[in-house]
Amino acid sequence: MGKMSRQDLERLVEKIRNESGCIVDLDALISRFEENVNQSSASRFIFESPTGRLLPASEVVDLAMKDKP
Repeated sequence: MGKMSRQDLERLVEKIRNESGCIVDLDALISRFEENVNQSSASRFIFESPTGRLLPASEVVDLAMKDKP
């Protein structure tokens, strides 16, 4: 499977945030997100941010897609 589009990544962030099912399902969604972005621990931006406020999905994807330092 190829890389996900930006729009698909934003939808995936929303799905992860709203997932209320099994932890295994949530882990699979998070793994899929991290496989499709540049930052290996980008899922932390889904639940927390440097600013302390919940970031919109588009900002999560922006941070996740930045090149690794």
